Amino acid sequence: MKRMTKYIVGLSLLAAFNACSLDEVNPGGTTADVVFSTEDGINALVNSAYVYYGAQFYGREDILMLTEGGSDLWINIANSGYGRQMTKYDGLNSTVGQIRNTWNRFYEIVNYCNAGMERIGEVSFANEEEKRARIGEMSFLRAYAYWHLVEQYGAIDLRTTETKTAVLTAERSPILAFYDLMLADLDVAIANLPVAPIPAADIGRATLKAAYGLKARVALTRVAYETSQTEKDRYYSLASEAAQYVINNQAALQTSLYATPEEVFRPANNKNNREALFTITHSTVNSLNPQPNNPNRLHIWFKAKYSAKAGMVRDLEYGADRNSNSGGMCFMPTRHLLELYNEDIDRRYTDWFREKYYLNVDLYRWTADDLAAFEKPSSLQGTTLQRGDLALWFTKKKITTEKRNLPYALVDIDDTYAATRVSSNARFNVHFPALKKYDDPNLPEAGSQVGSKDVIVMRLAEMYLIAAEAETMMAAGNKAKAVDFINVLRRRAAQPGRESEMLITQANLNLDYILDERGRELCGEHIRWFDLKRTGKLYDYVQRYNPDISMVQPYHVNRPIPQQFLDAITNPTAFGQNEGY
Repeated sequence: MKRMTKYIVGLSLLAAFNACSLDEVNPGGTTADVVFSTEDGINALVNSAYVYYGAQFYGREDILMLTEGGSDLWINIANSGYGRQMTKYDGLNSTVGQIRNTWNRFYEIVNYCNAGMERIGEVSFANEEEKRARIGEMSFLRAYAYWHLVEQYGAIDLRTTETKTAVLTAERSPILAFYDLMLADLDVAIANLPVAPIPAADIGRATLKAAYGLKARVALTRVAYETSQTEKDRYYSLASEAAQYVINNQAALQTSLYATPEEVFRPANNKNNREALFTITHSTVNSLNPQPNNPNRLHIWFKAKYSAKAGMVRDLEYGADRNSNSGGMCFMPTRHLLELYNEDIDRRYTDWFREKYYLNVDLYRWTADDLAAFEKPSSLQGTTLQRGDLALWFTKKKITTEKRNLPYALVDIDDTYAATRVSSNARFNVHFPALKKYDDPNLPEAGSQVGSKDVIVMRLAEMYLIAAEAETMMAAGNKAKAVDFINVLRRRAAQPGRESEMLITQANLNLDYILDERGRELCGEHIRWFDLKRTGKLYDYVQRYNPDISMVQPYHVNRPIPQQFLDAITNPTAFGQNEGY
């Protein structure tokens, strides 16, 4: 998308939500009512609602820690301290910066949308289709922001009108009121959004496929808050219908599955990804990003340590492993995640994880220090590797034959993990199969964090998984159709010639299997924590599959209410803190 500049003119946000004063950049005393009474003003306001999604959330580690951290699939590298509040529930309290900032920024997005939705009806547009698109976009963006807020913080303050002056009291609204609003907003979005963005070059704008996709996700999440099977089935049905609309109308909605998993996250497909339903964009021109020095840096958070090991140097192919050391923060897969894959038949593992590193200098002679680091025999000192030779292999395999007396360094699953925990052996616990979904070979230099790839936050594959889950869990759901939906993805993921071995039957269908399949397909894509929360599995799955997270409690399904907010309102006792904090 072209640069979307945040429009800072006279739009006062709720002081209790830590909104900054905007008067200082109010040109000539112009008021919001004047500025936003024009087409340009409304367009700028809509753009403002998009900005935080890229500048503060998708592309930064904060939202990654809140959406993938603290789950069964990822552990903070070598039990690191940074980010421990979200990734390990250690010290998670109401003063944590990420908790405060996430609250503030999503509420600001909501207020931008409220302001625009109140005004746009009275504003004339040269192109009526563009006006409708902006109505749809604001409805979509408000629903998406509220989905994040209510899932992270629970029953909080629901606002549907612009906050123009400081409001010093707040009241909690029922969670179902949020979901009623979200689903109503998404119906408005569906009624107004075009198939292609307006302007056509603005790839990151919400379009019709995104609205149907979010409706499917929101309806499926709402099931968790219903008590009767009849009401659960109502929202399972709604989720399935929305997901199947996308599945059945791919050509009309301008989306389709890639032929192989590798193509989904191939860098060449990033800027115009046909499987993406909604994308958060980052410009390849760094100065055009809202925070030029902090664009998409997801590529640095999943790297295993490889540089300065066995002669390897940091390069663009293998990426910036700057955080991959004890005392840094990086997402390493749990043993559970790795063992979800049968890589002999499922190519998602080999397509999306890196195990092998080939020497990227002309010549390397094994040194005593490197041999000791990988527990290799000293007799190999002085032996050589040539450019292109295998230098490092960090594998999920269990190597039962001799693995130390090899020309390369081998770290197998039993070196990296001790049973289900991360090994305490600092020689090995920073070496693991590394997720490649966010690899960015277009960095300005090998060690840079300044990435420019767009972030796919919703894609077509998720629709197959939502439809499958809904049909499986509905009392009268179509289990045969659920199997078909899952098998579409598993057939796509099959190693050549192994398609029949990848297919499942109705005997496989249950919630745990579907969560496993969602883990295999969507790991690292900002959804796992939400999945475990909505299915009631967060506490159990973390305890069972990620015992390095020893401080998880049942109340961690909600984050604490930021203390800064409670300090700013006059009724903090009545509003209350979330349970456990």
